[in-house]
Amino acid sequence: MKDDLPETPEPLERFAAQVAHDFNNLLTGILGNLELMQRRAARSGEHGFDGYLDGARRAGGRAVQFGQRLLAFSGPMTQEATSQPLGPLLHEVVKPFRDRGKQVTLVLAEEDMPVLCDPAQAELALSELLHNAEEATAQGGGIFLEAEVSAQYVIIRVRDTGCGMTPEMLAQAGQAFFTTRSNGTGKGLGLPIAARFARQAGGGMRIESAPGEGCTVTLTLPRG
Repeated sequence: MKDDLPETPEPLERFAAQVAHDFNNLLTGILGNLELMQRRAARSGEHGFDGYLDGARRAGGRAVQFGQRLLAFSGPMTQEATSQPLGPLLHEVVKPFRDRGKQVTLVLAEEDMPVLCDPAQAELALSELLHNAEEATAQGGGIFLEAEVSAQYVIIRVRDTGCGMTPEMLAQAGQAFFTTRSNGTGKGLGLPIAARFARQAGGGMRIESAPGEGCTVTLTLPRG
């Protein structure tokens, strides 16, 4: 199934992949030295720096996650697509959101719908979509993760009843690094990562949204 989202130009993908590799190499050195500093401070009994070191390591951890997202946006699937039961995968995806106290309603037509995908990439793509829905409902609204089957495909919808997007925002929503957050802090990678995953799996992705009516992102994946 084809989708109506723009594909990221190949030169931009190659650039993002190179940046991600270089970024991760730099972070390896930074985090390694922070760990050595923390160990030396513990041996010497110096505790005044613990808070600073912990803060630096947490920031480094977030930077590592961003590098991993860049690789997911620009690189190939990490493993060959295989037939997976969808129910357990979706339960695993919603768990960290529920652990943080976010209510995510999971609606499955069947618990063990077989889907053909790379499970790690599927989990990342759906987590990105749920994170977007979480931000869209920060001022109120619900989040729903729904799945059903058709003759050839498994259809997964991440739906929220949040603020929604204007037609102008919706037209740009699938573009790499475009963010709807007014302060510019969004990375703009969630939708491109999910769209890339769906295409590589042999399916597609569509977005529907309107102001005040929330947003629905539909992933269509081959049945396993």
